[in-house]
Amino acid sequence: MDASLYANLQETRASARSLVRSLPPAERRCMHHRDLSPLLWHLGHLLYMEQQWIGERLAGLRHDAARAWLFRPDGLRKSERGACMPDLDELAREWTDWEGRCVELLSVAESAHPGHPLLAGDFILHFLIQHHGQHLETMHQALTARALAVDTGDFIPSRPLVAEAPSADYRTWPGGSCEIGDNGPHRYDNERPRHILSVPAFAIAEHPVSNAAYLGFMEAGGYHDDRYWTCEGRRWRESAGAKAPWHWRCKRHGSWYGVDHSGAFELSAAAPVAGLSAYEARAFARYARARLPHEVEWELGARMGFLQDAGQVWEWCDNRFYPYPGFRAFPYRGYSMPWFDGAHTSLRGASIMSDTSIKRPSFRNFHTADKRHISAGIRLCRPPCPLH
Repeated sequence: MDASLYANLQETRASARSLVRSLPPAERRCMHHRDLSPLLWHLGHLLYMEQQWIGERLAGLRHDAARAWLFRPDGLRKSERGACMPDLDELAREWTDWEGRCVELLSVAESAHPGHPLLAGDFILHFLIQHHGQHLETMHQALTARALAVDTGDFIPSRPLVAEAPSADYRTWPGGSCEIGDNGPHRYDNERPRHILSVPAFAIAEHPVSNAAYLGFMEAGGYHDDRYWTCEGRRWRESAGAKAPWHWRCKRHGSWYGVDHSGAFELSAAAPVAGLSAYEARAFARYARARLPHEVEWELGARMGFLQDAGQVWEWCDNRFYPYPGFRAFPYRGYSMPWFDGAHTSLRGASIMSDTSIKRPSFRNFHTADKRHISAGIRLCRPPCPLH
């Protein structure tokens, strides 16, 4: 076992506990967003995952099925989770007990099962670090929703955001064959296998769409101009009442500002816009006389060094999440396979709240097109060349 990897795992555990403790006790059980579980549930779920994969799968321990039901993703409905959670002190004691045994259990498993695929190259540690990091990002999203709910509108930006035209900085792939995906031992199953594709010529923007450029779309009437919206997008727009990115506010003083998990902040003109659904991203792309990239184009652009500021926001792609040719589920069917359902759209990159363990060109995120709380933005592509 790599001691530095285990130290990274310990850091993610401590970060999760710190986020939960940052809330008053009553709010630890609250759903701050309809799609996001209470923070207390996330902390218990991280413990459940370690006990399942290290304790049960590797060390042969048996766990209380009723207890596990509280923290399994397919257990309680999100709306039921808060009321059923143990309090933080009880969970903290369980964590202390588990951490006191975890290293020994791993050592015993390594001796007993030297060829186990979960142990090869410390896969299980990489897997848990990435898993925990993704939940930490979700917890920050819930805290942002909480901050939005209590925002008073009193924040006054020192520099009002001024609209700009979309940037025209594109890099061109001339067309040809390339390798996509990653066979690395620590990669998720949906990143594998690495395979060769013939990719037609395209041009992709060096930078994500900025706050100032998105404000230009808003001020040009983009939310009201049906030319930019698909039929599905118009239905979503009308149902959601969307008029600006999810975390933007413009109340008493007439200037736009942002709200994140730490509270109100000034929107930088050049920073990548975030808080957008895929419908909004596609509408902006039409307004800019461009399109969203297919995720293959995004990964190719990243590997070619074309993409600047990647990793600031998730970036919507213009394709459904799909399995690569030769896909094999590992270490379990439930991570990727249920989401190859035609209803989930691919995203690439990462956000500023993403863990460094997933910031790589091949990492694939996926959400339904209506999601706005995930810190997603836009990178433009030209000309049209559908790939999948």
